[in-house]
Amino acid sequence: MGPALGALYFELQEDSEWLRHKWSEFEQLFGGGPERIELLNTVASNFFYFLMKLLFEDTMLHLSRLTDPPKSAGKETLTVMRLSELIHDPGLKTTVRNQAEQSKKSCEFARQWRNERLAHTDLLSLRKGMASTLPSVNSKQIGDAVKSIRDLLNFVGGKYSLPRFGMLPDPWGAKSLVYHLEKAVSTMGAPDSR
Repeated sequence: MGPALGALYFELQEDSEWLRHKWSEFEQLFGGGPERIELLNTVASNFFYFLMKLLFEDTMLHLSRLTDPPKSAGKETLTVMRLSELIHDPGLKTTVRNQAEQSKKSCEFARQWRNERLAHTDLLSLRKGMASTLPSVNSKQIGDAVKSIRDLLNFVGGKYSLPRFGMLPDPWGAKSLVYHLEKAVSTMGAPDSR
């Protein structure tokens, strides 16, 4: 793989796994159906609303960053769009470039959110009502975008006979929190709203 491609690949793997981990925690916490949402609303509705919004927005920014151009404001960026530049085999270079473009397309909704709402607020869109200008986003779209980046990196790593990269499930994350919240509510009842 060589030092330049190897370093970039490792940095991208770490960053994409961090993205995958955050999205997994989001899904564990907010993707458990109406009963889960009711539990979170019972315990601390405002806090969990803020957390949901923050994790969603952070995911939109992260997807955008990982598929941004190789340079921004004259500085090199950590992006999958840089991978093909460092590959010498012409056939592999073309395949990786095409797959990176596919990943970028799968993240287009996130880039639109970033450009019109998250990195700065487009005043015209705000005045029209953000809901009318921003694409609606669902969990499947985000999961597919995260997966497209992970698949690209696994493909590149596989071409160089590297093992697949992945984090272990987090036993102290959202799953643990939900367990303890359920237990607390079932034994003590809903919290006092004082």
